Amino acid sequence: MGRMGRRSIFIVLVLTVVWILLMEELSLMSVAMGVVTGVIVMLFSKKFLPLQVIDNVSFRKLATYPFYLIGQIYVAGFTVIKIILTGSVVDIVTVKTQLKNEALRVMLADSITLTPGSILLSLENENLTLLWIRGKDTPGDSETAGEILKGGLEKRLLKAEKDA
Repeated sequence: MGRMGRRSIFIVLVLTVVWILLMEELSLMSVAMGVVTGVIVMLFSKKFLPLQVIDNVSFRKLATYPFYLIGQIYVAGFTVIKIILTGSVVDIVTVKTQLKNEALRVMLADSITLTPGSILLSLENENLTLLWIRGKDTPGDSETAGEILKGGLEKRLLKAEKDA
């Protein structure tokens, strides 16, 4: 079995597990529907998504990222509540990412937008222009903003990025 064959099977298995978790049911029918849905999603993505862009990504290292992101969404939500209650400032800031892979840069940008308190305005190469809410005592410089907004999200994605 070739590299693409193993990768396809792995992707279908991951999608099946996600299906089972979303359906909250472990039965033969649920597993079968998960496999069928996984195959359909994979075929659809092969037809409409440029998979060569994500060739240099370790999907094994990326598999836990959605769970980490969900945790960060909750943490950011409570942080934003605190910032709003204690005084806030809204800024537009441009931060740089170390990610080389375009798909992972888009994933980082989307992840930052999903976390409360920040919205992506522009993504140009390694530069992310963001609208963010910060505490009135938090410095508004790009370096501080990058540490707060990218945080562990970028570190996790860097681990999944393979050298080209």
